[in-house]
Amino acid sequence: MIKVSIYRNNDKVKKFEIKGHAGYDVYDRDIVCAGVTAVAQTAVLGLESINTVSLKKEIRDGYMYVEIEDYGAGDDVIKSCAIVDAMVLGLKDIERDYSAYVKVFDRRCDG
Repeated sequence: MIKVSIYRNNDKVKKFEIKGHAGYDVYDRDIVCAGVTAVAQTAVLGLESINTVSLKKEIRDGYMYVEIEDYGAGDDVIKSCAIVDAMVLGLKDIERDYSAYVKVFDRRCDG
């Protein structure tokens, strides 16, 4: 099972962590793992394309940790928030369709 933990501070996602493999199909044919990976990796690429955004990340097989240290400046804040919010919507949609394989925990945190 893939477990996604989203940590928010004042409604903004501060960090997220994705652990595990779905087990929906064999490793190289698992559409659930592929979907989660595509949504999350695309969000990271989008954030990294914004010069004023600062991230801390660790990505390896079956694991992704991303901390958004700075959402950027000016209009970049709106762009980066939209990217992250779209990622969360995509992950929750995958969870809705494949709840036996993906669980999303959306939590509040301090700081």
